Amino acid sequence: MLYSSIFKLISTLFIALSFAGLFTGCSNDESAQQSSEAPVQQVTEADGVIARVGDEVITFNELRTMLNSSAMVGLSIPALGTPRRNKVMITLLDKVISANLLYLDAKKKGTDRQTLYISDMKKFEDAVLVTMYKSNVLIGDIPVSEEEVIAFYNSSISPESELNDDSKLAIEAMIRKKRFTELRDSMRERLRAGTEIKIHEDVLSTDADIGRSDGDVVATFADRRITWSDVQVQMRGADYRASLAEFYLDNDEERLLRLNEYIDNTLMADKAVAAGMKESPEFIKRTAEYRKTRLINVHRNSLVRSWTPSDDDLKSYFVDNMDKISIPEVRKVQMVVVATKEEAATIKADIDSGNITMFQAAQQYSLDPNAKRTLGDMGWVSQGTGFAELDDFTFNLEPEVISDPVESPAGWHLVKVLDVNDAQLQNFDELQTHQSTLRLYMRNKFNDYVVDLRQNQFDVAVYDSELNKYFQEEADFIAELNVKAQQQDSVTQQRLEELQKYITPAQPVTP
Repeated sequence: MLYSSIFKLISTLFIALSFAGLFTGCSNDESAQQSSEAPVQQVTEADGVIARVGDEVITFNELRTMLNSSAMVGLSIPALGTPRRNKVMITLLDKVISANLLYLDAKKKGTDRQTLYISDMKKFEDAVLVTMYKSNVLIGDIPVSEEEVIAFYNSSISPESELNDDSKLAIEAMIRKKRFTELRDSMRERLRAGTEIKIHEDVLSTDADIGRSDGDVVATFADRRITWSDVQVQMRGADYRASLAEFYLDNDEERLLRLNEYIDNTLMADKAVAAGMKESPEFIKRTAEYRKTRLINVHRNSLVRSWTPSDDDLKSYFVDNMDKISIPEVRKVQMVVVATKEEAATIKADIDSGNITMFQAAQQYSLDPNAKRTLGDMGWVSQGTGFAELDDFTFNLEPEVISDPVESPAGWHLVKVLDVNDAQLQNFDELQTHQSTLRLYMRNKFNDYVVDLRQNQFDVAVYDSELNKYFQEEADFIAELNVKAQQQDSVTQQRLEELQKYITPAQPVTP
């Protein structure tokens, strides 16, 4: 029903963050308490290691790097050496632990052997190899000698222009840019040298769209055959949801261009493998992070699909959890509180006659100690949060109408409703309510799943002594900087003095 249209919405609950989809294993207090019950050990660890999840290690530097990339992680960056920063680091550590638990669970369940994951990794690795081969072999370093700079100056620059360090750098950049353009323009010719390539334009053509099969060959080179299924993604048009006639590019020249790009990339990936680049530290480093991230994402999506409830089950969940899903009506209320019914009635009469306003009445007569400042404005209130005597009365009062006196344990009240925000997410059959219910359902399923992994499936050890040691080192570092900043002739003092030069002193006020 609605599930296929909002699958992406569900997935956004678990968006991968930074290195490996940093999922929060606990999004509410109860789950957080469960999560914190994982074993905490005080042991001596390798330098920098503050936690282990199975055979995966987590280092303090890893957390520090993630925190400094908080735009990705979704956390603010508190000042170094502060308790608030330590608290954020602990929150981040919990996210990383949850991510590693999902990673180990994915490996345990064989997600890394799924066709989808293997295919995705192949595409990513090929892209890395193409980039490496292009930059290291086809383009490479572009050195420019001093003699070349001088020769360029003598032949192309006016004698009136001085040849100094800045002009040398500019000339060097121009020479390097020219050579880069030449290398880029000749890249395909050099890449394909000695390789016979045959393109079957009749199979690639838009005229073949109706009768073509996925296995039909669109190009061959060396001992490789490129079929239509290999290049289908490259041939997609702007609208992936269009009918078959509009799904693919309708321009044969553009199709040929994209096929040639695919052939070039395939050749570069093959040559990079042959050159041993797949075993290089650069390749291993660049693919390891994505390998972990992608495995978690594939596993996450598999879990989401397996947890998708029936419509009846989700409706029952909504009924049981309406207090967590629905948003009750709230009203902005102004109030005057006095000791007696008679006093309240007199004040109401003065307001009704226009002698005073509700604001003036609250400021002059209300027993509320804050009324002189707030003028009786109680802010937004929801039903069930105040005195029972006032509750039904206030939520049945028409806006902008001043009530008759009503009694509560605090005294006699005059009430005015300034504004009303209607209740939301009350009807399960409405799309927004349905989506909100599904979000909460999936979030709780996910939290419960990660808590089980942490408590029952994998060993989790947090080395709190190591963690506290690094917290203290950061605090000591900042304290030392503060001391140095106060010293005479310190860099900080010098910078402040420099800034003072740009500050215009305030002019004395003439009486």
